[in-house]
Amino acid sequence: MKRRVINKSDQLDDVGTIVSVSRHSATASTTSNKKNSSSKVMLPIFLIIIGCLVGFIVYQEQHHEELKTELVDKIRKEAKATYENKEKEIVNNYKASEEDLKNNEMDLTVRLNDMVDKIESLELELKESDKKRKKAKGELEKKEKDTKVNDLVTQQIEHLRQEIQRHDKHAVLEKFGEGPHRLEFKLDFPPDEVPEGTADTFVIEMAPIDLMPHTVHFFLEQASRGLLDGCSFHRNAGHVVQGGPVSNHLNPGVNVRKPFADADLMSVSFQEYHADFPHVKYTLGYAGRPGGPDFYVSTRDNTRNHGPGGQTSYALASEADPCFAKVVKGFDAVDRMQKMSVQPGGYKRMTHYIAIKSVKILNEE
Repeated sequence: MKRRVINKSDQLDDVGTIVSVSRHSATASTTSNKKNSSSKVMLPIFLIIIGCLVGFIVYQEQHHEELKTELVDKIRKEAKATYENKEKEIVNNYKASEEDLKNNEMDLTVRLNDMVDKIESLELELKESDKKRKKAKGELEKKEKDTKVNDLVTQQIEHLRQEIQRHDKHAVLEKFGEGPHRLEFKLDFPPDEVPEGTADTFVIEMAPIDLMPHTVHFFLEQASRGLLDGCSFHRNAGHVVQGGPVSNHLNPGVNVRKPFADADLMSVSFQEYHADFPHVKYTLGYAGRPGGPDFYVSTRDNTRNHGPGGQTSYALASEADPCFAKVVKGFDAVDRMQKMSVQPGGYKRMTHYIAIKSVKILNEE
């Protein structure tokens, strides 16, 4: 067992324990003093640090609040600006929409007015159409009625024609015989214009009474009563030479027309025509509507222009001139009449008329 050496600086405690109060004690004291001194120095530093931290924290909080405030203000400003812009946009859009609405309303109003006008126009057209329809219906009914009346009138007219033809055929047979009925024309050419040749007589033969009974009877009556004596051939139209109750160099100034009227033989009762006796060259026909008392001799084939539908200047273009006789002898006399000069104008009236001295029924002898 080692024995501890007691230094001068060691002390004993109450139980005899050596307590070292030497250098160790001094060192401890110095250390303690140093610690106390360090503690005293560090405390302010620590406090400063804490203060700085607290200040920093406070600063940070203030700065954060400022940033937050700035950010909030910025957000508010931006939101406000966005809101104002949006509000302006909404207002503008509203105004534009309102303007569009007004325009659309005006457009709709115009269209509506147009539609109303069209509807009114259509209603008027419908009324007019209805009126026209009723009028057309009335006209159709009237036309149908008129057609029935016309058909009845036509039937009655045809019946009258047949009765006249039946009566006139009987009259011809009774007064002039069965025929054929021939008549001789004696002419006297005017001394102021004597065409080449000497022929002054021609003979005609009447159409069969079965074909043209009324017109044959009419002409035979004129001739038998001497009404044709003293008449004239007064027109040289190129396609016909026409004669009628006109005075001439043998009876100047005489009213040759009056005897026809007095005898009630001015015109035929109707335009009698038969396709089996057409207006060929050298046939005789009655001129005018109704035909008579003027008559003509065709100097060429006039079947088309004097037949049915050929005389379009008259009211009933479908009618024809009655063709009632044909030249059978004395063609030279007819050709000679065609050489006569004419006066200026479209009618082609002869410059000097040819006198009809007489028309004699040959089969009466």
